[in-house]
Parts: sequence; C-alpha cells; structure tokens
Amino acid sequence: MVSMDKVEDALARELMMSMDTIKVYTMLLRKGMLNAREIADELNMDEGKVKDALSDLVRDGACIEINGRYEALNPRFAITNMYRMLCLRMNREVKRNERIDGIASILEKVYSDARR
Repeated sequence: MVSMDKVEDALARELMMSMDTIKVYTMLLRKGMLNAREIADELNMDEGKVKDALSDLVRDGACIEINGRYEALNPRFAITNMYRMLCLRMNREVKRNERIDGIASILEKVYSDARR
C-alpha cells in the first residue's frame, strides 16, 4: 500500500499546488463533508489558510460548498479538473497524464472507502 504522504507529495508536485491545499482536499476525501473550522482543527492549520485552500479547490473543480460545508468530488473528476485548470493557467495543451490518472485511481479507493 502506498502511503498517503507520498500520494500527497506527488499530487502537490504534479498539480503545482501548496501542500496545505492538498492536505485539505485529502482530508475531505477521508472525512466527507466538513466546514472550514472542522478542517482547521483536524489538520491543526490556521483557518485562514484552510479557507484559501478551499477557495482554490472550489475554483479548480475539486470540491463543492453547500451551506458553509465542503465536500470533495470523486478524485477521478476532481484531480482531472485540477490538472486541466493548471494546464489552462500555464497555457499548456490539456492531454492525458498517466501520473495524474494513477494518483486519481489511488485516491478513488480512499474516497469510496470513506463513503461506505
């Protein structure tokens, strides 16, 4: 089994995102719907940083906000969305990325297990 730390490192590197943002996303994958304060408490992170990360995740199509609570989208869609947004910001062609697909597959199991 691959460690979550390694998956998070690879995701941050591939998507050129802060580790704070990646930690927030994976927390939502594992725990389900949470508000910013709950995430900050779980991650021992400043609530302002959590809100910035959540804003980035919503912007990039990785999670949704409903009445102040946030839910991660399925990694198959969310990570593809984040990768697409990165490509658009960098004026790169959006094409299939095997590393992104592999990370999404690993995290899809985490997502599914948390919702059983």
